[in-house]
This record gives sequence, structure tokens and C-alpha cells, in this order.
Amino acid sequence: MSSIGSLAGSIQLVRNWKGSCVFPDGNAARLSGRRSAKRDVLFVRTGWKSGYRLRAVGGKTGSGGSLEGEPEEKKDEADDRAHATIAKSKQVLKMQSTLLDQIAKRKNLVSSLMSETSEQPKESISEVEISDASTTEPPTEISEQSDGYSTGSTSDNRTPIITESKPVESKSTPPESVTIKGRKSPEQVKQGTKAPKVEKVVPKPVKEENLGTATKTVEKPKIVPPTQEENKIEKKKSVVVSESNASEEEEKDSGPLAGVNVMNVIVVAAECAPWAKTGGLGDVVSALPKALARRGHRVMVVVPKYGNYSEAQEMGVRKYYKVDGQDFEVNFYQEYIDGVDFVFIDSPLFRHLENDIYRGQGQDILKRMVLLCKVAVEVPWHVPCGGVCYGDGNLVFIANDWHTALLPVYLKAYYRDNGLMQFTRSVLVIHNIAHQGRGPVENFRITDLPEHYLDFFKFYDPVGGEHCNIFAAGLKAADRVVTVSHGYSWELKTVEGGWGLHDIINNSNWKFHGIVNGIDTLEWNPRLDVYLQSDGYTNYSPETLETGKAHCKAALQQEMGLAVRPDVPVLAFIGRLDYQKGPDLIAEAIPWLVSQDVQLMLLGTGRQDLEDLLKRLEGQHRDKIRSWVGFSVKMAHRLTAGADVLIMPSRFEPCGLNQLYAMVYGTIPVVHAVGGLRDTVVPYDPFSNSGFGWTFDRAETNKLIDSLGHCLNTYRNYKESWKELQMRCMSQDLSWDVAAQKYEEVLVAAKYQW
Repeated sequence: MSSIGSLAGSIQLVRNWKGSCVFPDGNAARLSGRRSAKRDVLFVRTGWKSGYRLRAVGGKTGSGGSLEGEPEEKKDEADDRAHATIAKSKQVLKMQSTLLDQIAKRKNLVSSLMSETSEQPKESISEVEISDASTTEPPTEISEQSDGYSTGSTSDNRTPIITESKPVESKSTPPESVTIKGRKSPEQVKQGTKAPKVEKVVPKPVKEENLGTATKTVEKPKIVPPTQEENKIEKKKSVVVSESNASEEEEKDSGPLAGVNVMNVIVVAAECAPWAKTGGLGDVVSALPKALARRGHRVMVVVPKYGNYSEAQEMGVRKYYKVDGQDFEVNFYQEYIDGVDFVFIDSPLFRHLENDIYRGQGQDILKRMVLLCKVAVEVPWHVPCGGVCYGDGNLVFIANDWHTALLPVYLKAYYRDNGLMQFTRSVLVIHNIAHQGRGPVENFRITDLPEHYLDFFKFYDPVGGEHCNIFAAGLKAADRVVTVSHGYSWELKTVEGGWGLHDIINNSNWKFHGIVNGIDTLEWNPRLDVYLQSDGYTNYSPETLETGKAHCKAALQQEMGLAVRPDVPVLAFIGRLDYQKGPDLIAEAIPWLVSQDVQLMLLGTGRQDLEDLLKRLEGQHRDKIRSWVGFSVKMAHRLTAGADVLIMPSRFEPCGLNQLYAMVYGTIPVVHAVGGLRDTVVPYDPFSNSGFGWTFDRAETNKLIDSLGHCLNTYRNYKESWKELQMRCMSQDLSWDVAAQKYEEVLVAAKYQW
């Protein structure tokens, strides 16, 4: 008890106190105590004489007296008094809560001090246990000379050190400090201000021989308030971070535009720009898949490999197919562009046709198309684009024109009739119904189809009699049928516009849709057009239309060898030279045109008699007419940019793309109101100041002259109205994104059709 008695006069207790002590004889004890009005009671929890109760005798501890020990079993009276003091202890809880908050703020200081004291012997380290708190504080020495924190150890005077959880501020200066960032308080977070900088003390280690006497004090952390500029910078950073996080979350949350309707789509055609193109079909097959891919679909294009496509990579897949009793080896090449897998079919039947992809007699062309469709329908099984095959689930084929109209028939006859590819659908797109793949009934054997499918192909009309019609079979077998404009879809149901297939189309009206084509706004865009970046041409936009188009017009006049006159209207014709496109109507209107002080430029290739006609017109009017026989992509772009008016007198036009290109470049179209031309060119109305060009309702020369007369009158006499007309044309959204969304609706309808 002598060791315990020596504690008298040095113990200062708070209510519900816990602590520990180390005695000179090496014994350690963990203590707890209660304080009352008359005396203080300490309980030995662990170590020396565990289970004893220590009573301060002779007054309050800290003002004289001694300690007596007795077994814990004899504490009945003390327990009664202890219970009585519980009510009073509640008053101290608030003070302890404040104390715990202060301790938590010094958590960083604790870690540095504890790392130093960990080098001392375990016997000399005092432990601190604070009830209802998880933060550990460094030990402190309670003495009259210092009220600060100090490292606890056993000194030479053999006086035990009792550690206490009461925090005491120090006024001494630390030997060195490190600046760290402080946490933001709730008020600072709300106000957006920068948190203050806190200087953390890192004490120097105490030498081992001086452990008995050395005492380290710690300076109170210095609060460095942020400057006004730092607060502004912090606010700006928080705004930028919050905006970037919001945009990232929006991008992360936003799925594909198609949503749950995402599908695998395989587009099959005989041509695709820029590798093979004879008309608008090649442009559609190139641009539509990219628009579908932007909506989130996985898209493949399957076309023949007619020449040496240097960028295409061989895939190492080899297959054999039988066509008309002969085996043909097929190899596959692939190129990935703008999210689309372009797959090229290499076979002896397709080679060396890059200059004339439809060369040969009817049966020769049919054999090539039979091979194309047989290979294409199995591509999703055999060709691993990106290392993974498309598979036949959630798959839709898009076949184009009669060249690939056999694909829906093969899908039905070879697979779906035999329980395969049950979830694969086919859509057939009509770009020009005038070409139907007609031939004698004997051509049916080339298709390698079961005999009962002959009824799909056998067709009779008053002109051709009984014959084999490939397009007719495709229309019957396809799950959905699409044509390239609303106007053309109406015309196909008439005797004049259906070219003999109007009855089949009317009977399939439930699966028939009209969707206007779009254009590739990256290739056909006056802002980006690569063909307008040399030879005096220039890129332009609606904001620079007046100056930019004038530069292009002057450059075009100079390149074509005509007088550079900004006041003369330039008229252009771009198209295939055949009866459908109506170049003969322009030729009949030449006497009137040359009398109007205009310049006429014609670009195209086709029928030999019409090519000779264009050359003859140029020879007769060298000062006003230029004819470019042949086809040039560069000249098509430059004519579209430099001309003031585009003439399209087509007798029928499923959709037409040149009028769309012209309007994007601010070139005003004058068209025959038929098919897609009726849908896309709204007649100009000077009273309501609306419309995009001029139209005529019959393919006759006098109707064409009448519309051109109104157009030239507006150009010469109503400059402001002409400029507004150009701006309206250029402000339209003619991209494929609009059409792709409508195609997607058709694909979904086909997907759920049974």
C-alpha cells in the first residue's frame, strides 16, 4: 500500500475518470475512478492487485490525504454513494463532448507523436483510454511547472506518471513544422471557401540517455486563413469540377440513341461509294450504315470486291459456293470505317469489273448476284468482324434493288423453312423499280432454289409476257419493303409508276414504307468540301455565302473556259444521260436559254446518242454552253458550289440526291415535281416568302421554260428574296440521321413480325 499511498496529493480526478500508472517497482496498473463531494474512489482494473478499491483518505485528493486499499467485495457502501452521483455526472457529459471534438481535430498531431513514442520501451509508455471515443491522444505529464503535452516515462525520482485525457495547449515553439491541407468545415463547404492551411508539428526524436528528464512540448496548430484570391480560385475549380462531373455522368448514363432497339444490321448491295458507284445507290449504301452505327447499332456492309482495294485487309476466311453447277472460291476482306464493318467478297466472278460493274449479258449478271446473295446470307456465321461474328440472333438484312432481291428468298427457302435463323429478318429497299432483273423463265435454275419457289419468280405482263422476275420474288419474300421517298411510294402503286409490279406492291401495302434519303454532310458540305480548297475555289458557310459562292462561281467560269461574269446566272445539269433524267428536255429548251444571257454547264455520261447531243450543243454555242461528257466527282462538287441554279427535269425520280446537295450549297433547284423531287423541293411562294425552289408538274419543255423564267426573274430583280431563299435551303437538316431514325422504326417492326 505504500506505493498506492504515494499517490496522495498528486491525483486530480474528474468524474468517471479512466487512466493508468506505472510504479517504481515495475508494476503497472490501469485505473478508473469516481469523484464525490467527500472523497474520491479509484478502482484498480488490471495489473497490480486487480480487484482492489483505492480510497482517498483525509480529504479530497489533490489537497492532502492518503489512499487505502480494500477488496472490491467490501464496497457496498461506496457503491451506494456511487449510484447517487450518477445523476450529477450527466452535467459533465457536455464538457466531455466538447473535449472529444477538440481531440478529433488533433488527430494528425497524434499520429506524428505516437510514431516518436513508439521508439521508447513498452513498459514506459502510458496508455490513454477514453470512453465512447475512438481517437487516441498522446500521453501527458501532469505537473505544476508545465501545462502542455509531454512524453511519459519513468524518471530517476521514481515518481509514477499518471496520464490524463484533458487536452492542454502549449505555448512553446516547435523545432520544425510541415504545412498540410486542412479539411473543410461544413460552413466552408456551403460557402465554397478554401479550407485553411494547418501547420503540423513534427518533433525531433529524443536521445535515449535523456529520456528521464527530457520533456517535449507541442505548439498549438497555426491557422492560416486563405486569401480572397485563393477563395475565388477554389470556387472556380469547384464549378469546373462539378460541371465536368455532371457531363461525365450524363455521358455515362446516356446509352445508344436506339436504346433497347439496338440490333445487328447487315446492308447488302452491288455497289458502295467510294469503291464502286454508278448512281445514288452507291451513296446510300455508304452513308446509311454510318448513320445507323451512330445510333448504336452494330452495322456491316457486304459488297463485291471489283478491284484492288489497298486499305482492305484479308480476313483469312475461305469458303466455296456453287453457282449454276460450278464451284467458286470466296475470300473475305474487311475495312472498318466510322463504326461500320465494310466486308468485300473476293471471287473470280467479280474481279476486274471496277470500270463497269454491270458488264455482261443478263445471265452473267444474274450469276454474280446469285453468288453475292448466297455468300451474304451466311456472312454473320463465318466472318468474325472485330473477332466476333454477328450471329443470326437479333439480326436484320437490308437488301437493295433487284441485285440483292434474292437474299430474302434464300433466307426463307434455305434457312427459315428448315428451322434456322428464326430470329433473322429481311428488309428490301426499292431505289429504282424500272430495273427488275427480268429474264426467261429458264433463268430460275441458276438460283438453285426448290422447284416450288418458281411461283415466286414467274411473272406475266402485257409487255414482257411470262418471264422470271427477280424483284417480284424479293418483294414477296421480304419482311418489310422500303422505298426512298413518300412520293415514289405512292407512284409505285399506280399502273404508270409500278412498272408492272404495282399489284404486288398494293397487296403488300401493310409492309410498305417510304423514307426520304439523306446526304453525307461530311462529304457534301461547303464548309468542309476538299474540292473547294484549290484552283480559286473556297469553302463557305451561310455566314459567308455572298462572298464564298461568288469566288466559287468565278473559279468555275474560269475552269470551264467561259467569261467570268458575276452578273450572269450559271445553270447546271448533273446526272446520268438517259431517258429518265430528261436531258433531251434541256436540249429542246436551248434556243430559249441562249436568248436569256445565261451560261449552261452539263456533266454526265450514259447513252451514246445523248453524249453526242451534249457535244453538239457545246459546239454550236461555245460562248455560253460547256459539256463535260464523263463523270467526275471533283467537277460534280465544283459545279454544285459554283452554279446558281440546278436543273433536274427527270421524268421519274425515286428520291434524287443532287437537289439535296444543291440546296446545302445554296444552289436553287428547278425540278420536275415527281417522286422524291416533290417531297424535297417545296415550291417557292413570294407572298409568304417560303419554299426552296421551282417545280413544274409535267415533263414538257414549255413547263421547264416557264419555271426557269420565274427563277431567273427572281435572281435578277429580287436580290434580297433570292438571298433569303438560299439561306432557307442551307438551313435545312438533310443529314442521314433523320432518315436513320425512320429506318430504325422499320427494322424494329420487322424484328417483331411473325
